[in-house]
Amino acid sequence: MIDWARYSHLRSALFLGFNGLVLALGLALCVPINAFFADRDAEIAQQRALLARFTAIAAQEQTVRTVARETDAQLDLGEFLKGANENAISAELQTRLKGMTESTGAKLRSIQALPAQTMDKIKYIGSRMVFSGSLQSVQRAIHAIESSKPYLFVSSAAIKPAQGVSRPGVAEEPSLEVRLDVFGVLSAGTKS
Repeated sequence: MIDWARYSHLRSALFLGFNGLVLALGLALCVPINAFFADRDAEIAQQRALLARFTAIAAQEQTVRTVARETDAQLDLGEFLKGANENAISAELQTRLKGMTESTGAKLRSIQALPAQTMDKIKYIGSRMVFSGSLQSVQRAIHAIESSKPYLFVSSAAIKPAQGVSRPGVAEEPSLEVRLDVFGVLSAGTKS
């Protein structure tokens, strides 16, 4: 058996060596554990930021529902062209334009459907119309078209003096011949 009292230096060295080994092992384990907790803290901070964003989005729910109801109400107000299909809508548009034009005192000469157009994911149905009338009736017809609901837009206009037979000695108001391309926005629920 070893007499440890005689080898006090050896005993001190073993004690210091063992404690040094335990300390080194403890430090070696602390660094990865510290990095692990630092990564977890960063992940928790990201999750908190994401939760805050989702909470802010959820807080907007009532506003989004209100806007959705208003949009549905606008669709119901007739601000867009509606119908069973594009052909029916085009026919209805032509009838509507004919009525608007003739109610202002202008004389409709022709009306025809134009090909549907899509701009910025919005589909437009249109008609080309040719009519004639006095300056006031032309102005009233264009105003009636652009101020009506569903909304209609004049995308092209050609206005020129009408070729008419003037009678000598009779004062007549000058007449204009007008060609308009008129488009309306197609409602989203319409089938092609």
